Amino acid sequence: CMFSVSGLMRDDTIYENDDVKEALRRLPENHYNNRMFRMKRALDLSMKQQILPKDQWTKYEEDVHYLAPYLEEVIRERKEKEEWMKK
Repeated sequence: CMFSVSGLMRDDTIYENDDVKEALRRLPENHYNNRMFRMKRALDLSMKQQILPKDQWTKYEEDVHYLAPYLEEVIRERKEKEEWMKK
């Protein structure tokens, strides 16, 4: 998988719409900092046209959906607000 060789996790590559931006804002600081490190490293590797050493690739079992619970909460809240505004 292309994510694994760059060290990114699947949730690092989600398009940042308003819901995703709000979910990112709610991430615990350590998760946010780890995400920023992975993205900076991937960008740096891309600019150098390199890949990570294989021992640093993201393993399938390590690719947790860390953003999903926050994103689900944001979407649920937005939908509730939209329903409330219709009334």
